[in-house]
Amino acid sequence: MSALRYLQQIQIRIKLIILFLLAISSIQAEKLTMSINYLGLNVVNVLMEDDGKTLSVTAKATSLATLAANMDNCYISEYIDDYLPTKRLKKIIQKDYAENRMILYDQLQKTAFRTSYLNNDLSKNYQIHQETHDFFTALFYIRNNLDNPKRLYLDASSVIWSCDYQVVGKDVINSCIGSVEAIKVEVFFRKISPEKKERSDMLTNNLLKEDRKLEMWFTNDSLHLPLKTRYNKRPFPVLWLLRSYE
Repeated sequence: MSALRYLQQIQIRIKLIILFLLAISSIQAEKLTMSINYLGLNVVNVLMEDDGKTLSVTAKATSLATLAANMDNCYISEYIDDYLPTKRLKKIIQKDYAENRMILYDQLQKTAFRTSYLNNDLSKNYQIHQETHDFFTALFYIRNNLDNPKRLYLDASSVIWSCDYQVVGKDVINSCIGSVEAIKVEVFFRKISPEKKERSDMLTNNLLKEDRKLEMWFTNDSLHLPLKTRYNKRPFPVLWLLRSYE
């Protein structure tokens, strides 16, 4: 074998290795770890993983908060373009409340079907708005569409809410990745379903309030990492803070 042919084969192998590594890296899940802080104390740890098809979120109370309000919750959303969910699994374990549900979404027909594995009486069909998200897929949609905000619709335990957001400025935020410039976003919610709110998990139920403004800060770069979220819960605000990213 000539030296030239040998070098050509080496180059081909190197290219194949590079393509393989790129393929692997493209399917690796993005992982965001956040802490929920109240009165300066870390009360809940949240892990969000996105692999391009499924967004998985787990939320567990810290040992500090377990005695007051135990939490071991899991939310899994399978989605299509623009983070629109087609299927959602929700398992809630709290001090005095539990859920184990699956929700199937037909975005074109604007309907959803909820199956409760704990109480069949809670299984139901219900109407949704066209392009309806859950709270976490909406968060990732907003994160990826800061330049062109539009009204979103959220399913919160079969009650539909509208969600409007707007960029209001830039701040410098001290975070786990250092002191960085961040894009500040304000988010507002309005209940549009006539039904009363159902009891739900503490994590997302507390965020959807008509009289509450949600403030969010994303890194001013292509990643738009969610550095900080704040909502005013009386008597003190609650903060979500980014702890790690990979």
